[in-house]
Order: sequence, then C-alpha cells, then structure tokens
Amino acid sequence: MRVRLDIDYIGTAYAGWQVQPGMRTVQGEVERALNAMTGEENRVTASGRTDAGVHAICQTAHFDTSKTWDAAKFVGGLNSYLPRDIRILSAYEVPDGFHARYSAKCKTYEYVMYRSDRERAVYLERAARIPEGADTEKMRRAAGYFIGTHDFASFCAADADTKTSVRTVTRSDISLRDGLIVFTVTSDGFLYNMVRIMTGLLIRIATGGEPEYAVSEVIAARDRTLARDTAPACGLYLKKVYY
Repeated sequence: MRVRLDIDYIGTAYAGWQVQPGMRTVQGEVERALNAMTGEENRVTASGRTDAGVHAICQTAHFDTSKTWDAAKFVGGLNSYLPRDIRILSAYEVPDGFHARYSAKCKTYEYVMYRSDRERAVYLERAARIPEGADTEKMRRAAGYFIGTHDFASFCAADADTKTSVRTVTRSDISLRDGLIVFTVTSDGFLYNMVRIMTGLLIRIATGGEPEYAVSEVIAARDRTLARDTAPACGLYLKKVYY
C-alpha cells in the first residue's frame, strides 16, 4: 500500500531534507526509522527539498510498503525511532496514483523575522533578526508586487537546475504575530532559494535600501545580481502543501 506522511521538523541539525552521502538529513532519519519499523528498505518521497537549516510546519511525503497495517500505526511507530526534532503528525493510506511531489498543486512558505538591534537567544535558529527600525508597513506594500505570474529568474540561486523560472504567486503578504514579522507566500512552485531571496529584497526595502516598487523592477530585469541578498535559512518554514 502507499502511505502519506505529514511531518514537521526543525532543520537546524540537518543538511536539508534530501539524502546526501555522509550527511545527516531529514529524509535519511525518516527512512532509517521506517526501515527499523518495517524491516523493509523503504524510500520516502517528499513534496520537495528543504535546504540545510530550513524548517517544516508540515512537509508531505509518501512511501510504499508491503505491510497491510492500519496506516495510523506509523505515527507512533515512527516517532518512537525518530529524534525529537522530527515528528510524524499523521499517516494514512492513499491511492497508488498519489505522489507527494507531482500531485501537489501549490505550497505555502513562511519566513519569520524579529526586529532588534541585538541577537535574541529565544529566537536562535528559529527566526532571523532585522534592524529595529525596519519599516514593516513598507515591507507589506512591497510584498504585494510579487503576486501574479512572473518570471522569477532574479529570485533563483545561480546554480539551480530548472526548466523554467516562471511561477504564479497567489499570496504574498506580511503579518505581525506576537512581536514577530511573518512573510507568507503561496505559489504553484518555488525556485531554489526563491523565498529567501524575496525576503532579502523585502528587508532591504524595509530598511530604506530600495523603494517599494523595486520588486517590480527586479522581477522585470530577470537578473539575480539585482536581488542581491539571500535571507538566512533559519527563518524559513514550509507551512503547507496543497493537493
């Protein structure tokens, strides 16, 4: 049967989701736990990769197994083998045609920041610090320019391997939550480092380095050097995958 997993994790201790030789990864830990539980060599496929230090509120993955157990059994079973910074939230049987990556319609990411002139221990590796004087209202207005179907080549890491850099963003906004600044973006797909590069430009706008309309200009230019900054991985969370 095919089983879908919803997983959350803190990515600080891992070299990203994807298995890499000699590196500790989230996929590697989940597969190790799954193999210990089932006695099989199971491969786990996720909705997409998250980079080193990036977190997930809800990552979606699937695997195939010859077991005929109640799928819900995998929640407690896997969590008993997994480290505490990776948790299985739910597990249930899905049709064979379901694919965690290719069946996904869109995803939402959140980038979490706090304003302070000093580092805060309570946010260590969970949120990125921006200057105390950052103008979040200016950031909010600028974020709206990302909405729509655009060529996001300016917001893709130079070494990315992708057929097209055109993506459709349906949500892009800034909210304030208990003293934190949260950039939320939903798209039908994301390029390598796209959200972190978008955030880097928004931070520069909020601190007076660029006008709000610079977002449109950088998109139109399709030039990675104009976006310039890549925000730290520690503030990025994969929030939800939609099917």
